[in-house]
Amino acid sequence: MEGKHSPKHAPPTRSSRRAERPERAEYRRAPVREREYDPSPEKMSRRNRPVWQLIIQDILLTGLVLCVFATFHHVIPRLTAKNVQMPTPSSVINTPAPAETPAPEDTAEPENTPEPTPEVIDNRTEWQKKFEEHFTDEVIVTENSYTSPNVSITMSTITIDDPSPTVCYVADIYIAQIENFQTYWANGQLSYYGEESSLSMAANSGAILSINGDYADNQRSGFLVRNGELYYSDQTTYDICVLYYDGTMETFSPSEYTVDDILAKTPYQVWKFGPQLLDEYGQPRQSYNTSDAISWENPRSGIGYFEPGHYCFITVDGRQSGYSRGLEIDRFAQLFADLGCTVAYNLDGGQSAVMTFNQQVYNQPYLGGRNSGDILLIRELPESTEGGEG
Repeated sequence: MEGKHSPKHAPPTRSSRRAERPERAEYRRAPVREREYDPSPEKMSRRNRPVWQLIIQDILLTGLVLCVFATFHHVIPRLTAKNVQMPTPSSVINTPAPAETPAPEDTAEPENTPEPTPEVIDNRTEWQKKFEEHFTDEVIVTENSYTSPNVSITMSTITIDDPSPTVCYVADIYIAQIENFQTYWANGQLSYYGEESSLSMAANSGAILSINGDYADNQRSGFLVRNGELYYSDQTTYDICVLYYDGTMETFSPSEYTVDDILAKTPYQVWKFGPQLLDEYGQPRQSYNTSDAISWENPRSGIGYFEPGHYCFITVDGRQSGYSRGLEIDRFAQLFADLGCTVAYNLDGGQSAVMTFNQQVYNQPYLGGRNSGDILLIRELPESTEGGEG
């Protein structure tokens, strides 16, 4: 029996092991297949270049590719779009655009070009605008009327049968401005007992319409203003009538005003005769600041006020049996109230009550009338007789 350590089972030596595995040793040492070698210059050059050069080369190639792409994708389409003609507003409505022509040397407007419309400026006064239906573009005169661009006067006759006939002459007046309403002194100036006929004063002053005034030629005191000029500035026991530059009119009893207060409001005319005829409601007063002789039936003259720019003159014939009796003061006041006046004032009367119109005595004065010291008048201003604002 073979033992564990018999020569048959002795461990092999190194040399014996090599001899026993010759084929294995030959397999391990089989030659490795070598790669094919390309000796081209390009590959030799690229292999020999540094890495940083290769990176730069790749970047440049990438940029070139991007430039070519941008050229075909952006630049060429934009250049093509510039040559495409877009539609104009005229082509939208199928109207061909007008051909451009060089501007002519002559700068004159074409014959068919309409002239520009000039701006219309209204130079009329406020009263002309307000009462335009009463004025006319030209002067028109009839037996009982006068109209122009600045003055409108309509004459009428009222007969009051109470208890016997009394004839009253009424002038309805519209004016363009306050200066169309003036006063005029006998002989052209204030003088003590200076006298002149109403018809002569009307002619000398250019009056279209006139009535006698307030017997101012016998006054040496009191409160007196004419056409904006102050003559006397004393408090008086008479009722006064004040016409202001704005065209308003007021009447006052002696206790209702002071001279300074009136002057502070710039009066245009102040008359002193009276009495005032209407109360603050435009109705006849309950009592009158005057004497009995003046209160009785008499020929009369008076002035009435409707609103600025609108007035009336009234002259009443009297003391003529069978024709005209005359009016008491309260009945005279009622006449103004019936006409719609808000203010009314009694002027001098009796034989002095004279009305002129168009250079003629319009009423039938008692005993033919008499000379007086002043008149109230309506007239055209010299520069406004052809129309427009004076």
